[in-house]
Amino acid sequence: MSKTGTLQAALSQNTGKSKAAIPDTPPIDAPPIGRAQSREGKDNVSAWLHSDFQTSLRLIHARTGKKKQELVAEALNDLFAKYDVPQVRQD
Repeated sequence: MSKTGTLQAALSQNTGKSKAAIPDTPPIDAPPIGRAQSREGKDNVSAWLHSDFQTSLRLIHARTGKKKQELVAEALNDLFAKYDVPQVRQD
């Protein structure tokens, strides 16, 4: 029985009320609920930047039609090349 179920049973016993059904909690190693399949194997990389970065990113997005996610990945690969570290291959 889970900790919640044990606690509920003890409370029910002391108050004399019947035990309400409490679902067990999911196991710790369960995959996150509601994560889109398109995000599997990916991590969020974010930064708080001046709003002008967002404006310029939107302009490039409008001109090229590329997704912002693709543009950020391209920019990071350019940065990786500048500092001579492995670039990430995108498929």
